[in-house]
Amino acid sequence: MALDVNLIPQLRQRAVPICADGDMAFREPWEAKAFAIVVTLSGEGYFTWSEWVERFSEHVARATADEASGKMPKTYYEQWVDAAEELLIEKGVTSREQIFAKRLSAFQASVGHSNSVKPPLRDEAIQ
Repeated sequence: MALDVNLIPQLRQRAVPICADGDMAFREPWEAKAFAIVVTLSGEGYFTWSEWVERFSEHVARATADEASGKMPKTYYEQWVDAAEELLIEKGVTSREQIFAKRLSAFQASVGHSNSVKPPLRDEAIQ
């Protein structure tokens, strides 16, 4: 599902994100956690919601372009996490190395629990 670029100005004005139909749907538990973490970080002032929407919109645009060119785009919440990680690095809250270590740790903890988990490749983590 691509983000309608006409909605970006409206999203920037909202304090909390919403879905078009008012319901939140998550395929995996980690998606709900990622959503909650971004909302909490914005609410606690690590970045503004407007900054978040702008960065996330860049990721959505990239994924849309990838899909249009026949490449496999990142999922919605992979884009969500990548955008948040970039903002946290940019704001000096964390580093690329810390993010990679955290992704690797999460992957190692999940091995054997889910076949849908893939390891965090250094090239995929924060570009």
